[in-house]
Amino acid sequence: MNKAAAGFMSVFLFLCSTLSVEIVQADESRDLTQSSGVHTGWIGMAAGGSHRLAIKQDGTLWAWGANHDGQLGLGNFSDPVTAPVQVSDLKDVVAIGAGNVNSYAILKDGSVWSWGDNTDGQVGDGSVTERQTGSGELTDNKNRNRPIQLSELKGIVSLTGDFAASYALQSDGSLWGWGFISVPYQTTPKKLTGWSELTGIATGYTGELIGVKRDGTVHIGRSRPVKVPGIDQVKSVATSPGAFYALREDGSVWAWGHNYWGEMGDGTTDSRTKPAPVPNMKDVVELQATQNGPVYLKKDGTVWTHGSGRGASLGNGSYEDALIPVQVKGLTHITHISASGVSGKVMALREDGTLWSWGDGYTGDGTQWWRTVPVQVKSDALEPSEDVDTIKVDLNGSAVRFDTFPVLNGNTAMVPMRRIFELLGADMEWDESTSTVMAVKGETMIRITIGSDSASIGDRQVPLDKPATLVDGLTLVPVRFIAETFGAEVVWDEVTHTIQITTIPVE
Repeated sequence: MNKAAAGFMSVFLFLCSTLSVEIVQADESRDLTQSSGVHTGWIGMAAGGSHRLAIKQDGTLWAWGANHDGQLGLGNFSDPVTAPVQVSDLKDVVAIGAGNVNSYAILKDGSVWSWGDNTDGQVGDGSVTERQTGSGELTDNKNRNRPIQLSELKGIVSLTGDFAASYALQSDGSLWGWGFISVPYQTTPKKLTGWSELTGIATGYTGELIGVKRDGTVHIGRSRPVKVPGIDQVKSVATSPGAFYALREDGSVWAWGHNYWGEMGDGTTDSRTKPAPVPNMKDVVELQATQNGPVYLKKDGTVWTHGSGRGASLGNGSYEDALIPVQVKGLTHITHISASGVSGKVMALREDGTLWSWGDGYTGDGTQWWRTVPVQVKSDALEPSEDVDTIKVDLNGSAVRFDTFPVLNGNTAMVPMRRIFELLGADMEWDESTSTVMAVKGETMIRITIGSDSASIGDRQVPLDKPATLVDGLTLVPVRFIAETFGAEVVWDEVTHTIQITTIPVE
């Protein structure tokens, strides 16, 4: 799957047929011990200018946000929707995209569907919405509030759009467009001349197109794209207003163009006329962009941004501009990101199928409010509730799930007793008469009694920062004390609220 940013419009096509393989593998290896049972998680998403879309593991499509032009595909024109609602007309959805006020989907059978605003013919069904000159009032409403099949499109692998035009990338590298790509409007998909051998494109606020070819070169333009000199080995591209970004095969990101709010990420507001590396941004695996600046997914599963903070898209809890990359708060083990190039909407998919959303409104948490840090978008009622401050645990780089989330008792993190001993390879015995647990690993033996402010390591008595406690039938113990006593290293990551445990191999 090509993970190119599907444009300034951040209409990232999620190729479920490819990425689902990665997700299945992740699901098989991860630890599912949540007591709430199995839930239907997410596998893909697309952030639009006015709304958001997401695919569940069962192939159903869900939408939320503004719906004044039918962009949610629910069969009506309505007030905004604040939480995911199923788009019931479509099944077996494998790929999605979202323009400013438009939505796109590809089904398992390869069919392409489009809906939403049709003022400039950007739905692509041969019609166009008529509006009164001056007032803009509708005189002939051809906006589509249900998905319309575009039967002339075959072999499509990604979709993108700007305010008034839509684009579809074909598997052979050719590009199709419709909407405001010409005057009069092009109301049905048309193969565009001048573009070939493409693996990804981006467009957005200005309507400019940027594309990456199979040979790793970058081209900018509309009918007559021009090669960008000074950069090669590119695998994906993205754009903000007047600024362009390219992700190279080596994981570096190069940027050029306007730098009013820190879009270049170099600590200045000096614009660039030529591509240059974004300083200290390495190991990037996916690139997207909002109207405020780029969004990066790194190899370690963290998300980073820079640029304007006005759209709440930085995800770091601030509206202040960031002239250098800043880490999005609370996110780890992220596998995919999506951002809107005409708004500040951003979403991130975690390896366990949970979806996180932030930016300028309608995040999917049941409210219309802007969110400066990621919030959880639940796939169903069984999904455990989290926020960015929920404590997470990694063991040797892999996420660990418990029967209940870890809690902080003062400055001491407490985790379920039985699970942490199992993870660290310790044998455990429980003495109910004394409420004492004994755990043994190799030559090390720990005894902890519920409520006691000390524990024993062998014959030695040691104080505890916090005693073991009983919460909702589960015994919680201080994780740092347990892990370090059994020879592991423990590090606290404040940005992501993650306890990172690394076991030390026995020599």
